[in-house]
Amino acid sequence: MRASLMALMWIAMGFTAALGQQFQTAFKERSHDFGTVARSAKTEHRFYFENPYPTPIHVRSVRTSCGCTTPSILTETVEPGQSGCILAVFNTATHTGSRGATITVTFDKPSFSEVQLTVKGYIRSDVVFNPNEVGFGKLSEGTAKEVDVTLDYVGKSTWQVTHATCDLPYVKIAIQEQLRQGGKVRYGLKVTLDETAPTGPLQSEIALHTNDLNIKSLSLGLSANVEPSLSIQPNLFSLGSIGKQEEIKKLVRLKATESFRVLGISSEDFDVSSTKLPEESKDMHLLSLVFTPKSAAISDKKSNSEQRGKIVVLTDLATKPRADLDVVYRLKDNVVPLSASVK
Repeated sequence: MRASLMALMWIAMGFTAALGQQFQTAFKERSHDFGTVARSAKTEHRFYFENPYPTPIHVRSVRTSCGCTTPSILTETVEPGQSGCILAVFNTATHTGSRGATITVTFDKPSFSEVQLTVKGYIRSDVVFNPNEVGFGKLSEGTAKEVDVTLDYVGKSTWQVTHATCDLPYVKIAIQEQLRQGGKVRYGLKVTLDETAPTGPLQSEIALHTNDLNIKSLSLGLSANVEPSLSIQPNLFSLGSIGKQEEIKKLVRLKATESFRVLGISSEDFDVSSTKLPEESKDMHLLSLVFTPKSAAISDKKSNSEQRGKIVVLTDLATKPRADLDVVYRLKDNVVPLSASVK
C-alpha cells in the first residue's frame, strides 16, 4: 500500500513539473535588455505567452524584485490557443544608472506554477527625449504615419549622434542636428512607419549610435497598433472533443475600418450556416454560426487526434474581402449502443 502511495506521489510530482515546464515554454521570451535609455523616457516591454492547454489559463499575480520596474497583467484569463501579455515598465523617471529586476508571474489555472522574467538597462541622466517615446498610436492597415522627436543632451561639446537604426524594415528614420552651443546639443528625429507595417500591436526600439566611447548607443522605445481593415473575433475556436455529427453554435464579430456587407460563408472542412446574413452595410456585424464537420473531411481522421479546419467569411470590401476563422477540435470515439453490444 505504501509503495503504491509513493508511486502516485512521484507520478503527481512529475506531472506538476511537466505543467510547470509548459508554462515556461509558453513565453516567447523570458528576458529583455532595454539597453541605455534616457531619463524619463517611456521604456516598457511586453512579454507575450500562449495557452498550450485545452482549457483556459489564469494569471493570479505578478511581483517584482526591484522598484525600478513595475509589472502588470494585461491579460488575466487566456483561452486555449490564444495569447496573453505581461507588461514590464522601466521606471526611468525615478531611477538612474544600471538597473535590473526579476518579475515573477504566478499562474493558478489549470495548475499552480511560477515563471520568472528578467529585465535590465542603464538610465542616463544627461539625455532627454521629447516626447518620451515614438508612439504612433492606432492607425489603419495600409497607411503611413510620421512622428517627430527631439533629443537634448547636456555634457561634452563634442558629443554627437552618428546614425540611427531600427530592426523593423518598415520603419524609416531621418536625423538632423538642430543646436550645438557649449555643452548643449539638440537633434531632431523624424520617424516614419510606412504602409507595409503588419497588423496588430508593434513594439521595438530605435538605437541612436553616438561617438561616446563609454556608452556607444541610446535606445528609444517605439510602439504602434495597426488595426486591420477587416478583423474577426474570436479568430480561433478550440472546441475540445466533438461528435462527428455534432452541431456547433458560435457567435463571431466582424469589424472593419469602413462599412461593408457580408456576402457569404464557406468552408472545405465544415457544413456552415448562419441564422441570417445581415443585408445592411455597416462597420461591425455579429454573426451566429452553426456548423458540423463534413463527412468527407473527417472520413479518414483518427478519433482523439487533434484536427484543424477553417471557416471563411466573404465580404464586399475591396482591400480585404475575406476573414479566416481557425477551428481546432478532436473527434470523439464512436459510441456503440449497449443493446448492439449484447447478443
